[in-house]
Formats: sequence, C-alpha cells, structure tokens
Amino acid sequence: MNMKKIFLMLFALLSLVAKAQNTSDKSSADVKGIIFFNGTFAEALAEAKKTNKALFVDFYAVWCVPCKHMAKNVFTLKEVGDYMNKHFISLQIDAEKPENVEIAKQYKVEAYPTVAFIDADGKPLSVNVGALGKEELLEAAQIAAGESVSFDDLYKKYKANPQDLAVQQELLLKAPSFLQAQDGIEADKWVTRIQKIYQNYVATKNPKELINANDYRIILTLEGDDNKEHKLGIVNMINSNIDEWTKALGKAPAFYIVEANDAFAEDYAKEANVKYKDYVDNVKNLYAKAYSIIAQPGVNSYEHAQLYNDALYNLYKNKDVKGYIKAMQQLFEKMGTAAQPSDFGKAAQNLYNAAAKSLKNEDHQQAIQWVTKALQGDDAVMDRVNYIVMIGDSYRALKDYNKAREYYNQGFAESLRMENMEMPQAMVQGAIKQKLATLELLEK
Repeated sequence: MNMKKIFLMLFALLSLVAKAQNTSDKSSADVKGIIFFNGTFAEALAEAKKTNKALFVDFYAVWCVPCKHMAKNVFTLKEVGDYMNKHFISLQIDAEKPENVEIAKQYKVEAYPTVAFIDADGKPLSVNVGALGKEELLEAAQIAAGESVSFDDLYKKYKANPQDLAVQQELLLKAPSFLQAQDGIEADKWVTRIQKIYQNYVATKNPKELINANDYRIILTLEGDDNKEHKLGIVNMINSNIDEWTKALGKAPAFYIVEANDAFAEDYAKEANVKYKDYVDNVKNLYAKAYSIIAQPGVNSYEHAQLYNDALYNLYKNKDVKGYIKAMQQLFEKMGTAAQPSDFGKAAQNLYNAAAKSLKNEDHQQAIQWVTKALQGDDAVMDRVNYIVMIGDSYRALKDYNKAREYYNQGFAESLRMENMEMPQAMVQGAIKQKLATLELLEK
C-alpha cells in the first residue's frame, strides 16, 4: 500500500489567513491563535535553537482549500495558540515558491497541507499529511514536545505485549505521521510491519468494539486498495452494523461502503469481467441501506450504477464508443444538477483509456465538452494537467494543431505548480514536450 497517498481526502472552505507578524511585544493575553515567525526557514530554525524549542512548519499552497480551512479554523483557536506558542517556533511556508522547493523536498512534502515538527537541528520529528482538526494537531504537537507517548515507545510496548489492543490502537493512530517521516528501505519495512499489526487488530477486535471514531480513522488511513478481499471484508463488517455505525459517526461509514462497492464494480467492468454485475446488484440488495443513507435527490443509485457500469463494460469489452456516449448522455441527463465536474472528467477519461485510437471526430468533440466541464471544478494540479492534455490530444486528432499546441502549452504551464514533486513533474513535462515535438512533425 502506498502510504504517501494516505489521507488525501477531505474538507472544504475559505481563504488563507494572512501570516501573523512576529509580535513578541504583545502580551500572551492578546494572543488568540498561533503566532507565526516572520522570516525564512533558516532564520526560524536558528530561533528554535536559540530558544531551545522545536519548529512547527505549515507547508501550504495558495490554491489548497484544506490549507485555508486549517489556517482559518484551527490555527486561530486560543487553545491551539496557547500550546503551540509555548512549545514551538511556528512558520508557514508556501511550498511552491522557488525559494522553498528544496525545503519542501527535504521533508517529503507531496500533498497539501503537510505540517511538520522539526527539531532545532533540522531533523523531522513527525510529518503529518492532510488537514488536521484541533485534537489531531494538539496530539501531534504533544508527541513532538515529548508530552505524549512517541511511536517508538508505543512499538516497544506492543512488542512486550502484542495482545494489548489498546496499545495497538494508539500505535496505529500514530502510524501515518510516523511513516511519512521514514525513507527508502526503512519506510518499506515499517509499512509491512504496520500492515500486519493493522490486519491483526481488525481481525481480533470485536466488530462492535470497532464502532468508534478512532478505529474508523485507522480503517480510513490504513486499509488500502491493493487487497480487494481484505477490503471487502471490512466493507461487509461495517455494513453488518450500519445502523450502529451511522449512529456513532453519521453518514461517513455509509460513504465508505458506497465508494468501495462503486470502485469494485467499476474495476471489474473495466476488466470486461461480468463479475461487475454482482456489485451493481449490491446497490439494491446487500448495501441498499448504505446507498439510501447518502442518496441524492433525483438520482436513483441502482439505475445510476447499472447504466454506468453496463456502458463501461461494453466500452472496454466491445469498444462500443457510440453506445457508451449515448449511455453517458442519458446518465448526465438523469443526474441533472447532481452531476459533478469529476463525473464528466471520468466519462472522458474512460473514452481515452478504452478506445483512444478508434475515436471519431464527433467522439473527440464530445470528450472535449466533458473535459471542459471537468476543468470548471477541479483545482488539483495533477488532474488539471491531465484534463488539459486530454483536450490537446483531441484537438491533435481533429488536426487542429494550433489548438492542440495551445492546450499542450497550457498543460506545461500548469505542471510548473508541481515543483515539489520532482519525478512526477519531470515525467509529465517530458510527455508534453514529446507531444509538442510530434505536432511539429505532423505540421510538416
């Protein structure tokens, strides 16, 4: 399982709180949130050493909505400010500014927000990926400050008594931030260890005792997609007690069931495996309660799943582009305003993935329309680059080379926002350059 992808879900809201100036002349009574250091990373590190404190760094990007949410709703809380200002020198870093790219790389910042606790010598104490609430941030801070049990100490406790489920739970809760701070072989070793502990934990613990926020968080962060059989077992375990899960945690567990079942159906449909129909049937049978909990007005979940996956299966098995487009147009008409930009993007992506070489001019025109709608609602840089290049590919197929070049160049410009992701950026930019070179050959 790729632990770099842990968390990547969630949240929404407003604009970045402006960086607080270094207001050391203010009394503590005037402070209601985190006071952020006004200076460079090197200067903040020097201040940390001078004051015998660790460094807290908020790595953000200006376009990142969860970063804005934390800045507005977590960093400004008095309880958070009281603790962080006492124990840390705090710094906010726009990780995509040229002068900060190497620093972000050093601490393996690959998603936003990432918050890191760093000792005065620059060594990471923990690296936490994803938006944190008040309790999660304070817990991470307390560990970094030595006021809460560290991952290493918990692992020693676990080794001394591997049957202690309470220790296992605490260990697994701390695992994601610990793993993010590991490198190379050491990281791989710990991923394997933690996966074994996790699978033993959920297998041993009474299913009803797993119905709590902490265990749900463990499942969300450590249950990967690489072992379908194990994930299906977790889904069925939650589904068998869906009323109790919903009572304890609201709609989130139902979303987990629905998203997993939808993904299983889609994967099998893309493999041209009729087993996808079993998961479509789950919508109205086995998981009917979960689907009813999250149902959207005007959208019949079973009809949606059947129409989409039948079309997908036919596309991948028979390359029936015309039938697929017709089915998706019917689906979007039925969904109405409930259709999301990502739905249009996925529809177009399926066309390219399954039948790119056999698409006709009208098919490319349809794909362009869908991708254009997808771009209206997607701020994730990788998705945007992908969509923009897809449009360029369609214009190239339509022999509109000027338009194709325009979109390839736009995609390249968008990829510049990937500065802290050196390898993916290099691959994307190399592919775009190759497409631009191909255009030159086609125009001769």
